[in-house]
Amino acid sequence: MGRVLAIIGIVLTVLYAVFAWWLIGDRIQTLRSMGLNEVGDFLAGAFGPLAILWLVLGFFQQGIELRQGTDALRLQAQELNNSVVQQCEMVAAQKANLLNYERTLEPILHLDVSDSGWSEGEFYVSLNINNTGEYCESVIIKLFATDNGERIADPLITGASCSVRFDGLHEWEDFEVVVEYKTRSGASNSQKFSAASYDEEGYGYNYYVRKLPFLN
Repeated sequence: MGRVLAIIGIVLTVLYAVFAWWLIGDRIQTLRSMGLNEVGDFLAGAFGPLAILWLVLGFFQQGIELRQGTDALRLQAQELNNSVVQQCEMVAAQKANLLNYERTLEPILHLDVSDSGWSEGEFYVSLNINNTGEYCESVIIKLFATDNGERIADPLITGASCSVRFDGLHEWEDFEVVVEYKTRSGASNSQKFSAASYDEEGYGYNYYVRKLPFLN
């Protein structure tokens, strides 16, 4: 666009020069006999339109450059925004990969009630916890019932199991168990189980254990 304005300016300048020569060409000799003030007025009047023309063209050229600069800044802002979005997506992908990796380090715990009944005037339950997943340590087993209890267990490698006993429960009351641990990476997590008693006809009461969703 700037080149077009330059061409327009040159064409109009040439046309104006031709017109001015046609208008005053035969009287150009009279400039020698005119005073300096009159010559100055003549030149100002003759070249004033050209000055205004090029001033207007320069104004338009400046506007075009400003628009181009604005468009360039807008493109840069869009590129920066796209870059930020891409970086956010990369961070999200890295977090997802890290989360998936952390999940591969989780133990897979199974809990069952291996024994229950009365002993020395107290009702007890014995729990067996088996790990078929990854190694975990700092294992703490918490039982939540009318009377809560807590036991510390040894680290559980893949295929290992441990047994703990809780006394002082009400007879055949339902309870929940939370197993807290640290994974191989040092992250702390827990798994939760629910135990509900039921009457097995002909065999008396027993416990049904189910695993609840992960606690985060």
